[in-house]
Amino acid sequence: MGRQVKVVRSYRLVFRRRWRIFRIQGWRIPLPGGLELRLLGYWLACLALSFALSALPLLGPLLRLAPSSLRLIALPLAAAWLLNRSELDGRPPHRALLGLLLWRLRARSLAGLRRTPPPGSELIPLGRLVLAPDLSSSRPPAGEITGPARILIRYPLRIERLRRPGRNHWRALPTAAPALHRGRTLEVPEGVRLSLESR
Repeated sequence: MGRQVKVVRSYRLVFRRRWRIFRIQGWRIPLPGGLELRLLGYWLACLALSFALSALPLLGPLLRLAPSSLRLIALPLAAAWLLNRSELDGRPPHRALLGLLLWRLRARSLAGLRRTPPPGSELIPLGRLVLAPDLSSSRPPAGEITGPARILIRYPLRIERLRRPGRNHWRALPTAAPALHRGRTLEVPEGVRLSLESR
């Protein structure tokens, strides 16, 4: 009745692969759980970081004032022990750092799982643009086109010329007539704005 109960929410907490060294050529390491390879890797990484910081122009002379036993053994061992005992979102520090690095390098704007330019960036103007309705509708999509342009029409449209001061504006309205057997080409002169309405 006095046993402590621990809730296991994932098998990764139970079957965790942590490689350990218990013996080195017959000599048993005097640690109850052996020496974990991840701890050794963290210690080597902290030791390399200590050497790198000692080579810096301003921080290096201050680090060299500390004893070598503290700078090369005690501090890297303490840092490696803390890294080995800590986890970020259930992941070891090196995996969390790798995930953060990959997230920083990953594209922020995707279209169809492909990298795209960020919003607001200037793109190369399109020379030819094809507009077509979806298969579930017989009406052309709404939009505006500024000439010069050449439009292939598959559905009958009624073109109205709107007289506005200083602007030449056309409006295209779909009709209830059936689709054209042969498509027709509509030439939009330069400076003319054509509004395609879906209703």
